[in-house]
Amino acid sequence: MFTKILNLLIAVMLFAVLFIAIDDSIRVWGGKEDVNTISIEDIAGPQKGGIFSDYIFSFELLSLLLLAALIGALYIAKKEA
Repeated sequence: MFTKILNLLIAVMLFAVLFIAIDDSIRVWGGKEDVNTISIEDIAGPQKGGIFSDYIFSFELLSLLLLAALIGALYIAKKEA
């Protein structure tokens, strides 16, 4: 019986801490009013970051390297099994 009460007390305290942390973070970041003022032009997309223009070759090379690593890991895992 004591462990159930202790577990309930810990759960309530964790809920309170999480609630206070979330409430505090909403106040620090300005709440919902500031979210509605952000326009689409302010959000940096892949075109603004240069992913599809400046670094396309690097990303494609990295994707091929990761694919080769995945295939190699599957080959080693299947060979050992």
